[in-house]
Amino acid sequence: MSHSLYYDDKHFKYGINQWTGEPNKPVFYNDEMKRKLREIKRPDLLMMDVVMYPEFLALRLYEDNFIQFDGTKREQVIDYVGKVKRMIESYGVRCELEGVPYQPKGVNSGKSSLL
Repeated sequence: MSHSLYYDDKHFKYGINQWTGEPNKPVFYNDEMKRKLREIKRPDLLMMDVVMYPEFLALRLYEDNFIQFDGTKREQVIDYVGKVKRMIESYGVRCELEGVPYQPKGVNSGKSSLL
């Protein structure tokens, strides 16, 4: 882009968030963040992935895994996910939640989201 009075290369270095119009934050997931994530007690049997996209990190949760939790266990899962999200955001990285819908066994969408 050309330089102008209204454009700042440093301010918009990582692009613009299409939803808010604010500048994007840098996206990274380093060893220190992985170590901090492992320090947070994870509920047993919870499956969650950290996925890197160009504009943000996402915490990927699986519906068929999440529905097995009920009552206080579900509250623990929600609390854990919130702590992980806040920890990632404390590094200045945008973090979103991503849900993978349940698919009955034998039904294949033709795509694998984990490759």
